[in-house]
Amino acid sequence: MTQQGDIFRQLTPTTQVGVGSGAFAEICTALYERELKQLAQQEQFSISLLQRRLQSMPYHVKNAARGMLESEAPYTLDIQNASWQTSQKRQLSVSSTQANKLRRWLLGPAKLGDTVPIYDLNLPVQQARLDSIDRVDKEQQRVHCNQHGWFSFSGQCLEEGAEKLWMLRPDATNLAPAMCGHQWNHKGRIDPRTLSLREVLLATTVDF
Repeated sequence: MTQQGDIFRQLTPTTQVGVGSGAFAEICTALYERELKQLAQQEQFSISLLQRRLQSMPYHVKNAARGMLESEAPYTLDIQNASWQTSQKRQLSVSSTQANKLRRWLLGPAKLGDTVPIYDLNLPVQQARLDSIDRVDKEQQRVHCNQHGWFSFSGQCLEEGAEKLWMLRPDATNLAPAMCGHQWNHKGRIDPRTLSLREVLLATTVDF
């Protein structure tokens, strides 16, 4: 099994990345600590799966760190916490104009693998998450996301019991809650959540 010290050595960059190797190392450390915490909270994990996760972790963490430093996202990059920050809306909502904007985008420049924001309007905790497109069915006017399933071209989720999930066009405004981990409850804004390593990697592929 890969040891912790071995992983940290693998995270050391061979060349200066982004704003400097110090920033790269800080982001790697934050991401790595986060992943270890999530692994420790898993109730059922086979030894072989744990080994595979640990062995692949340095590769994904380094890619995520480089991507965060090179990203042109219009949000503040918090290097110590490996996160983006921006002002949070009073509430999470989907405007009446989003359906047409999303449809035009899906019929135009959208392509497989694109990262999209998913708004979850279910209480007790509403949040925005990141997912990626893996199928576009123009004939039936629907699009499939890797984790959340099918959505109509107007953005509403077509999966049973998921009517309050919405996919939005991936522009800077719509992506902000998802990339910054914003959350709400019935009283309003609450502390942001920590993005998973998968979501960080998806975020770094967005072309602003």
